[in-house]
Amino acid sequence: MRAPAVVAVGLVLLGLIATAARLDTPADGSVLRLGWSTWNGDGVHVDVPDPPMTGGLRAGDLVTSVGGHRLADGLGGVADPVEGQVLAYVVVRAGPPAAVPVRMQRPEPYPLVEGGWGNLVFVVALAGLAVALHVRRPDEPATGPLLVTAAGLLGSTTVVVFGLPASALATGGPELWLFHLNVIGAYCIAWGASLAFALRITRDHPWYRGRRGVLAAAYAGPIVLMALWAVVAAPIAGSQLRWIGLLHAGQTAVVAASLLLGLVLAVVSYRHAADAQSRSRLRWLGAGVAGAALLSIAGWHLPELLTGHHPLPSGALGLSALPFVAGIGVALRRHRLFDIERLANRSLVYAGVIAVLVVGYVAAVALLVTGLGISNTVAAAVTAASAALALAPLRGATQRLVNRLMYGRRDDPAGVLADLGSRLQGTLLPEDVAPAVVETVVRSLRVPYAAVDVADGDGGFRLAAERGSPVGAQHTEPLRYQGETVGRLRVSARGRDDPLEPVDLALLGSLAAQAGAAMQAVRLHADLARSRAALVALREDERRRLRRDLHDGLGPGLAAIGLKASLAARAVPAGSAARDLLAQIAAEVRTGVEDVRRLVEALRPPALDELGLVGAVRSRAASLAGELAIEVTGPADLPILPAAVETAAYRIAVEAMTNAVRHSGGRRCTVSIDVRDHDMTVDVHDDGTGPDPAGVPGVGLRAMRERAAEVGGACTVRSPADGGTLVHARLPLRYGGQDDPAHPG
Repeated sequence: MRAPAVVAVGLVLLGLIATAARLDTPADGSVLRLGWSTWNGDGVHVDVPDPPMTGGLRAGDLVTSVGGHRLADGLGGVADPVEGQVLAYVVVRAGPPAAVPVRMQRPEPYPLVEGGWGNLVFVVALAGLAVALHVRRPDEPATGPLLVTAAGLLGSTTVVVFGLPASALATGGPELWLFHLNVIGAYCIAWGASLAFALRITRDHPWYRGRRGVLAAAYAGPIVLMALWAVVAAPIAGSQLRWIGLLHAGQTAVVAASLLLGLVLAVVSYRHAADAQSRSRLRWLGAGVAGAALLSIAGWHLPELLTGHHPLPSGALGLSALPFVAGIGVALRRHRLFDIERLANRSLVYAGVIAVLVVGYVAAVALLVTGLGISNTVAAAVTAASAALALAPLRGATQRLVNRLMYGRRDDPAGVLADLGSRLQGTLLPEDVAPAVVETVVRSLRVPYAAVDVADGDGGFRLAAERGSPVGAQHTEPLRYQGETVGRLRVSARGRDDPLEPVDLALLGSLAAQAGAAMQAVRLHADLARSRAALVALREDERRRLRRDLHDGLGPGLAAIGLKASLAARAVPAGSAARDLLAQIAAEVRTGVEDVRRLVEALRPPALDELGLVGAVRSRAASLAGELAIEVTGPADLPILPAAVETAAYRIAVEAMTNAVRHSGGRRCTVSIDVRDHDMTVDVHDDGTGPDPAGVPGVGLRAMRERAAEVGGACTVRSPADGGTLVHARLPLRYGGQDDPAHPG
């Protein structure tokens, strides 16, 4: 298990040695970009990140001779320059070759870093993650290849960022060969290790299955191919300069092939994965690798092979690997790959801190040097001191940001509790309390599902509100008030293998303590609503019974007494006292019958028993219709309705139609009555002017809301999108009291 660490240290040291040699050697200020298009048969095309004000090389120059030595004649031949020495260069620009004096100076690192800082940020973040993995889980097979990959990319990328000057070709010293050992040798080793990583990311890859020869072939494949290509290209090139150009072209092909092979390995591993967890991990990792490969090939390697040029800037190659980093991050976040979610969190923090410090450092130095005219040394010292002072608060802010993105606000329980309290305080309706609780939990903890159940009093629970869909095991937190369980809070894990952590459970306990009192208030309100609805139902049932008794018993009895009194009066001689008394009795009985009739009509609309609910509403609509046409629709055979619900629906419909006739100014009104599940709905819609938003609700509107609330329902009045006024009432049948089979609605 030490071999990957030893190789990784060697690769990083090789890169550091090459970088030190580059910065310590006086050079001409040029940089040779990667790719075979840089290498011409007669010379090299150069880039100049920080050109001098006068004289010297310019970006795009074709350098053919340095210090009197033609590059086409071979590498080396010029003595190592000293600081301040001026060498004669022969360059080709727009016209014929021209001699250009170039002063040799040690390179300034800032312009070089500015052109490749994105690549450095990527490789440093990847290396930090790989080191953390290898230290914490050295027994995990995939961490060794990942460590070698990250080290090879870190060393070679650092060398590439600082670049190779054209003067190194003329001197042919260690700077030249160290550069190519890194950008070709170490780079190919890194890609070989990435293939080994693809083989070991799952426990039982079908192409590996414990065969060490396959793993050795993956490690050695790219470097062996490059060695073979170097041998083959030597006789083809004809010159050392062209040979180096062919080496770079071959390296581009080998890297592209390695990327494609890595994608194939991921697909094969996914298709043969034995369990759903591995397939789920590989979906994210495969997507990241595929995205990185496509971006790298399309934006860099393929254009380089076809045209000799790439459309992306030199520092952007590392950005093409961002999908791979994102794939690893999502896999670590959702599926706890290698059980290192905490390491991923810290790696994201360190990567963010490094990125901000690097960008801020470069920007601050550039501002101090160019804007204030401060020397590079002083600017670097001031900026370094400022970065040291800002490190601690920057790390704290970055840690809070990463925690917020990954876990929500679980590290801020006081803020979450305050948020829930403010939401509950702003909740106007009891039925909005449970949705406010689940929304706070889902948003604060970044969980996919939360639900609140209310105790029903019989030892069971009924769902009050939920949000999202559960994807893993559910944690249940009881909601208590003064020792009594009034409900429960159910929260899903973030994934099937991503359970809630102790800090999440602690926050849920705090939320449950605050939500228990709110849910008790909701229970009391529901109990009160049920009690009131039951009382209203009993009242309406008793009224219906009294109406039936008066209509079918007392009323006909009084009418019979009056009829008998009238008949008896005819048998008594006229002018007698008995006849006058019988006439008085008959008149008083008729008055009593009228009183009974008025009492019967006041207890319950007669049309409900005679025509049913829809027929009664239709009959009343016919008497109200005039300039406003009223259409009533509803089922012909409504189920048996509780008296309270039937009466409330009738009164609401009649009141809404009356308001439409008096105030809407419309020409058409529709009344719809329906029963679905356990609710009755009444909708009255007219095409008039609509309600006045600034108006005060009148007695009729308040009466409709009160009648609906009496049976546990609700009534709303609004203006729909197509205009007019819509009165919508929902009346629950379960609160309506006892059904009366003998008197269907």
